[in-house]
Amino acid sequence: MEAPDVVLCPLVDVEIENIDCIENSDAVDGIIKKETVPLRFKKKSDWETICKNCKWHGY
Repeated sequence: MEAPDVVLCPLVDVEIENIDCIENSDAVDGIIKKETVPLRFKKKSDWETICKNCKWHGY
């Protein structure tokens, strides 16, 4: 399956570019610093859990 260019992100409830999704996933997984995640993705208090449970996490 080919990876899409945009994915529906439950953190912001809109489509985002796949690179933003990858970076968010990497931050939640501890690969990169969580401080690198833009604030717009951290507005929900349980943003990390939401990201981990997203079907696109780690794709």
